[in-house]
This record gives sequence, structure tokens and C-alpha cells, in this order.
Amino acid sequence: MFPVMNPSLDKVRLRLTAWYIGVFTVIMALFGITIVGVLNRESETGVERSLERAINQWTMVVLAPERASALGQDTALYERRIFVFDAEAKPLNQNTPEWLEQYAKYTLQDSIFRQRILLDGRVWQLYGKKFRARIQGTRSGFRTYATVAVADVVDIRDRYPTMFTGLVASAVIAVLLVGIGGAALARQSTRPIENAFDQMRRFMSDAAHELKTPVAVLRARADVALQRTRTSTEYEEILSGISAETQRLGILVENMMLLARADAGQWPVVRDKVFLDDVLMDAVSAAQALGAEKGVEVCIETLDETAVRGDPGLLRQLFMIVLDNAVHFTPAGGRITASAWRDGRYCRVTICDTGTGIPASALPHVFDRFFRADPARGRSGAGLGLSIASWIADTHHARIEIKSTENVGTTVTMTFSAV
Repeated sequence: MFPVMNPSLDKVRLRLTAWYIGVFTVIMALFGITIVGVLNRESETGVERSLERAINQWTMVVLAPERASALGQDTALYERRIFVFDAEAKPLNQNTPEWLEQYAKYTLQDSIFRQRILLDGRVWQLYGKKFRARIQGTRSGFRTYATVAVADVVDIRDRYPTMFTGLVASAVIAVLLVGIGGAALARQSTRPIENAFDQMRRFMSDAAHELKTPVAVLRARADVALQRTRTSTEYEEILSGISAETQRLGILVENMMLLARADAGQWPVVRDKVFLDDVLMDAVSAAQALGAEKGVEVCIETLDETAVRGDPGLLRQLFMIVLDNAVHFTPAGGRITASAWRDGRYCRVTICDTGTGIPASALPHVFDRFFRADPARGRSGAGLGLSIASWIADTHHARIEIKSTENVGTTVTMTFSAV
């Protein structure tokens, strides 16, 4: 059993979650600052436009001086007041602040006057405009006036306090949600890494277990040989056993290296046009020699021209793995048949045997590394053959299926895309 939680991965997940939260917080802060800046800017511009629009409304009509005192507040958009002054900057409104007379003079000099001032702890926006109004009963018919519109510039945070409270609350909730989502995303993103670590630990554990047996056998044979002086025949027998065990150990290490390179994506795969019938015929020819030693017939039943894209060396290894398993688990007098045929857009290769079959409970696990359906049958294999076969099939975008019935036989079907 292996631990479910990995301290190193937990630290990685915490760091990823912290990065998610940190980056999102910075984005939210920049977004909030931008929004506040835009709103403040729009507020300032809106106050000025409002004052200008208010004055233009007054200057578009002919005003008599006696009506100027009737000018009051216009609160359509902002709290503002309009004050009218004569050509000598004397106020025509009642209760006109004295400090506005100076700005009326500036308006009479510049035609249009804008300024923002701080007075009594409050910010005031001033907009002045000079105009001439037709007055009946005067010698020239026109008089010059100055209008000064005044608005109290309230900070956007004071004008919309609930908006800022809602913005801050929304940002806090968003950060919390990002934290929760970030933790879930970190766990999801590191799950393949965790699975890879678990697979690696299992692989190393199984490999150590498989390597331990042949190494122990080699050591035992060597120790036996060194216990006393033996005849040349006895030494030859011991060395033959050591050679056989060494050969098995070499095959095991070679298969493990192949799978390790395959997992790392470092195994070069050729993509040439290959005729499966030719590759299958070559593999069957080699398998016939293995079958002859055991008294098992290996033959070809159907052989059509079937072209695919792939690596001929790996495809031959795939067929040899299946044929070798079939020979190994088929008793003397049994029969193995191989076929290759074209089925529309697909090419199929089938290898059938009359062997002992695979238990139904073991079928879902036959492609697992180091899996053997019946370990008691001997140390003839390490359980890596079908794992390699599965990798070769996946590399060629092929599908490999196994159907088996105990004491009846096994059928392996490999389906490729035709070219």
C-alpha cells in the first residue's frame, strides 16, 4: 500500500493556490483602482460639463437684470448654483458670496473661466462665462454680464459609499472563491503528477521484487559452486544455470528500460508504410520454431494485403509478444492460428490459440505491468510483455482486445487504421 497524500505535492498545491490568489488579487486591485480612477475622472468631467450646460442654458435667452435675482439652484445632475454679475462684477443675486466677485472679474476678462478651489475644507468647481444680453430702454441695447456657476465637488467615495462597500465586499468574496477554485484546480492539475509518482513507486517496487529473485538465484548458484571442489561437468551445469538466469535477467532489464524510455517519450518510432501481412508472416515463422520445441502447431489462416503507417520493428515485436504468450500457454498438441485482413478503413490482425485461457477476473489487468494471472505457473516471465504490447498498440493508434475462456483458448485482436 502507498500513502495517498504526498507532502511534496501538497506543498506544490499550496503554492499554486497562493499564486492563483495572489495574481487574482493583483488583477482585482488594478481593476478596482482603474474603475475608481475612471469614475473620479468622469465625475470631475461631469461636474464641469454640468456647470457649462447650466450657464449655456442661461446665456441662450435674453435676461433682464431685474430677473437675475430669480436665478436659483439647479440640481438636475449636481448640486450647483449660478450667480450673475454686471459689467463691474457686482452681484445681481441675493446672498452672493463675496469671494465670487474676484472670479467674476476674471470671467469678464477672459470670457470663459474655469477653476477648482479649496474653501472651508470643501472643494468647489467654478465655471464662468461672459455674455451680452439685449436690454430694452438702454442706449446701446446690450449689457455685459458674467455668470459664474458653482458646484460642490463631492468625492466619488462620499457620493456613492454603498458602491465602494459593495466593490470591496465583491472583491473579498471573489478572492475567497478563487482560493477555493484555485485549490481544486491545483489538485486537478497535479493529479497526473501524483498518478505518475504512484505509478513510478509501484514500478520500482515491482521491479525490485522481480530483480530480487534472479539475483538471489545467481548468488545461490555461485555460493553452491564455491562450497567445494567440483568436477568439470558439475561446474558446467552450474554455469549453464547461471547463464540462463543471467539471460532472463537481461531480458527483464531490457524490457524495463524499454518501458521507461517509452514513458519518457524517448523511444524513436518510425512512421513508414508497412504491410502487416509481411510483418505477421515473419513473426509467425519465428514462432513456429518456438512451437515446434513444445509440440504446438503455429500457422497462418488468412493473409490479405494490409498496409498501415508504423514502425515495422515494433509491430513485429507486438506480434511476437502475443505469439510467444500463445505458445507458452498452449499445451502440446494445441494449435495457434494468425490472420491479417482488410476490414473497410481498418486492418485487423487476429491470433487465436487453444491454450489454457485467462480467468475472467484477470482479463482487466492483463496489460498491467508485472501482472501475472497465475504466478504459480513458474518464473517464465516478469509480466511486462503485454504492457509493452499495449504501449506499441497505443503508439500506433491501434486497439488491442483480448477475449478468453478458461480451458478453451484466447483470441487477441489488433485493429489498425488502414492507408
